[in-house]
Amino acid sequence: TLGAPARVAQTRRPAKPARHSRIVARAADERAKLPKEYTFHSPGSVQETDDAVVFAHQTPEEAGKWKDSSVFHVGDGSSDPIRLGVVIGEFHNRLMDRMLEDARVSAAAMGGTIDQVVWVPGTYEAPLVVERMLEDDALDAVCVVGYIEKGSTLHGQEMGATCSLIFKQLELEYGKPVGMGIIGPGATAEQAEGRVAYAGNAIRASIRMARYMAKK
Repeated sequence: TLGAPARVAQTRRPAKPARHSRIVARAADERAKLPKEYTFHSPGSVQETDDAVVFAHQTPEEAGKWKDSSVFHVGDGSSDPIRLGVVIGEFHNRLMDRMLEDARVSAAAMGGTIDQVVWVPGTYEAPLVVERMLEDDALDAVCVVGYIEKGSTLHGQEMGATCSLIFKQLELEYGKPVGMGIIGPGATAEQAEGRVAYAGNAIRASIRMARYMAKK
């Protein structure tokens, strides 16, 4: 008997990438080319923009919904001078010098002054100094400035998680704002260079909060 006819082997051509995949890849390339500079907040702003910020409750169309409510933003309507203390880490001293200057300029622009600056070896040493400053009746708020860099272990993450919790606990205990002007944890040197303005942002937030807390 005759055997079954042999099948002709067919060579499959490699599949062409789907159009969607090409579009996604192209979009990723375009995103990668965007500048990665960090734009700091303008004094008193709550958005990363130089344009005037208008919230819905401030518009004529929405204001009526809130006519029987008290709606305001912390620090609004107050220009009280605020006295601040700054606790700053000694590691990466050149970066810290720039952040301290950003804090000073930001405080002046908001009508505040930095009356005390204490340098500490690192973030772990900051809580005791922060507590002493909070005990000082001459200070209205405290800001912590530092940089927890990306390392090969989880030491930085542990440090950041521990200290941020302590700072918040102290803030609630003493009823005074504690600003967090800390870059990281996990930030590279390149990322840190673009985030010097974290110091100024923390100062501005602290001043606004201190004015709110002083409101009778």
